[in-house]
Amino acid sequence: MNKKQMKVVEDTIKNFSKRVGNKPANLMTPTILADEVVQMGNHYGFDVEVLGEKKMKALKMGLILGVSQGSDEEAKLVVAKYMNGGDEKPTVLVGKGLTHDCGGYSIKPAAGLNKMRHDKLGGVAVLGTLRAVAELKLEINLIVVVPMSENLINGRATKPGDVHTSMSGLTVAIDNTDAEGRLILADALTYAQEFLNPLTLTTVATLTGAAVFATGSTHTPLLGNNQFFIDEMHDAGNDSGDYNWNLPFVQEHSDEMKGMEGYSDLKNIETNRGPGTITAFAFLEAFVDEDIPYTHLDCAATASKGEEVTGRPMPCLVQMLINRS
Repeated sequence: MNKKQMKVVEDTIKNFSKRVGNKPANLMTPTILADEVVQMGNHYGFDVEVLGEKKMKALKMGLILGVSQGSDEEAKLVVAKYMNGGDEKPTVLVGKGLTHDCGGYSIKPAAGLNKMRHDKLGGVAVLGTLRAVAELKLEINLIVVVPMSENLINGRATKPGDVHTSMSGLTVAIDNTDAEGRLILADALTYAQEFLNPLTLTTVATLTGAAVFATGSTHTPLLGNNQFFIDEMHDAGNDSGDYNWNLPFVQEHSDEMKGMEGYSDLKNIETNRGPGTITAFAFLEAFVDEDIPYTHLDCAATASKGEEVTGRPMPCLVQMLINRS
């Protein structure tokens, strides 16, 4: 990244990531966040489509809708397309946009609950990446998909043990309602593959507390299904100083996420406490066609530091796109 490119990234983190990321939940609902992206598209000249719950129901997005049904705020799926790379297939980034997460009926402890406005920082990172790419006018095709919702409690909220059917048709037992980010990402991944013809797919999310123990605050855990793409993302992290580290992944991790026969195809959390960052990826990977290169960045320990929004892993993502362009 040269000095001009670095300045654009720094300005985006200062003027977008920190501002949007720190907004409290009542001032940054899914609807307000979606409107923010529409305004960004109008300013930079890229297309933005916002899907509401009526469209999600038509697409049978049972996982996003299952998470959102405990809130009075309507979920949104935002699809923003920056197409400046000719006929090449698009790089697709999918970011978790939970504008507030109390954990649902698997409720979080009171301490730190006010910081759950930061659960949207994966979505903020990919949107910041889009803004920086548009500012730099990179010659690349980039599509950003952000499922946005709240995870709250009311009389309609998903209960532990409920089963929902995903857009892909896979059924999921919701054994823990606080493992919701992977649910909204799963339907977004299916949408991306069905409608966007991706060259590569990447999910970015404040997904697991286990990420803190996996790599701490210095490196963002990185997993994927394609070693070339994993290496590409790892190199971009090193080049940008926004470091990541590839965690191991084997079939046993996928086996941990299988549902009970005759009950569901998958469950949304492992039965025994274990490598939660890896098993969360195993869940997401079940929704990705093995022929599509896929990486996942779990920024739960790096996207914020206390009250401070860092913008990570946006520098890594921008560097990867600069390298490609």
